[in-house]
Amino acid sequence: MPIGTEWKGILRIFSPMAQGLYSQLKLTPGYGTKIDQPILVGDGTIFFEDSQLYLHTSAEISIEDDSTVVLQVAASQECWALLTAKAIRPIDADIAWMLKSTGEYWSEIGSHFSYEGLFQRQAVRSIRAIQQLSCAQTGGMLAAATTSLPEVIGGERNYDYRYVWVRDTALITGALSVLDGDVHAEYRFLDFLSKAIEKNPRKCIYPLYTIDHEKIDHLEELNLSGYYGSRPVQIGNVAAEQLQLDAAASVLIACQMIYEKYKETPHWPLIRKITDFVSKNWRRPDNGIWEEGKELHYTAGKVFCARALEMMARYSEDPIEADEWLEQAALIRKFVKEHCMTSDGAFANFAGSQEVDISAALFTVWGYCEANSNEMRATTDYLEKNYQKDNLYWRSLVEFDSHKEGAFLAGTCWLAHHYAIAGDFSKSEQILRAVEACANDLGYFSEEFDPIENRMLGNFNQTFVHSSFICAANGLSCEMNGISTIVR
Repeated sequence: MPIGTEWKGILRIFSPMAQGLYSQLKLTPGYGTKIDQPILVGDGTIFFEDSQLYLHTSAEISIEDDSTVVLQVAASQECWALLTAKAIRPIDADIAWMLKSTGEYWSEIGSHFSYEGLFQRQAVRSIRAIQQLSCAQTGGMLAAATTSLPEVIGGERNYDYRYVWVRDTALITGALSVLDGDVHAEYRFLDFLSKAIEKNPRKCIYPLYTIDHEKIDHLEELNLSGYYGSRPVQIGNVAAEQLQLDAAASVLIACQMIYEKYKETPHWPLIRKITDFVSKNWRRPDNGIWEEGKELHYTAGKVFCARALEMMARYSEDPIEADEWLEQAALIRKFVKEHCMTSDGAFANFAGSQEVDISAALFTVWGYCEANSNEMRATTDYLEKNYQKDNLYWRSLVEFDSHKEGAFLAGTCWLAHHYAIAGDFSKSEQILRAVEACANDLGYFSEEFDPIENRMLGNFNQTFVHSSFICAANGLSCEMNGISTIVR
């Protein structure tokens, strides 16, 4: 329910059906580290003492095995259940008001953005998914709502994504900026970032923050068996201390999209500081866009830095500073040309590598090179031969055989956008239809998808994927109508 309303909580309505059903609830706070014992305190009301929460329901209710609340719903009966901090039991009129006010709230939120291009139904669902993982109080957007859902069933690639990833949120903000809207919603990201950097001044920028602007400085493994027995199940993320040049650069690229859209430069002192950081640090090896443990000169990070510096130089009021940024951008381009190309002329995953990564699809979108250049043709040829199945694409990893993962859906969307810019509209549409088929019945995407087992992999629902789908669908719609979507 919306913030600021009299009632707050989780409400579920059980609709009438031909046969009765049982619904069970067991509260396990601390992500399953303990069980909250329920106490029956009145007719249709359960109290969870540890969590200080009440379950009110119009259904028949009982407690089984001292820890499980069972709701029995009779056939053809409509009933409700509300988990809330309020001890007062709601009446039917309260329930009706909650439903009405929540619906009105989400209608109002949804009205801020509109999209009428290709794949409209899925794009609108993606907008909704992003909004549902956005915090109205801080402006942060969570990468996903889950932790430790495996990228490989039974493997160890299980991570906690319940944080605000700077890179992801920058790209999400960029996706929202291409939509028609009646509010400066993209400014919320810059507001969030400003407070997070002010709160954690030791570094210019951390790769990720909590939803309330804190840096993550722990990793705790829980004694739990995860999805299909996949371990570890954990809280925290060691990527917080990594150097990810592409994350800082993505902020600047998103700013270019915001500044160009609104003809304003909010938070320029902060953006100038990040730009200067990129200018002074691009020579360093980093952990890359896939947060590898091994520090290398990843091509995507270098390319993102070059474009970010070129874009931000337009906004500096100091000609000397602007020239310095442009000079560093030129040096990056020289470095990429001399060190980050494969023997076949494709963009390498990192300096000295003969592998290619799907992140190179964004080089076209960000305007680093032409879509039909020799370099991009060689790059996409390699991806099609080695990292594609049924119009879904895999990324390239240094420390793990990425073919054992599922198809990487965000990167697949990037490639669809690339093909749209290149003028291959049919290929772009085929890719987007393949991605659309990976969504569940509500239109939500996971991070990855296994087309062989036909199941989602990785954390869910993944705002990174949703934003990438919006950009690609909008890109195809615009390019087919002669409107360029390259970020210049």
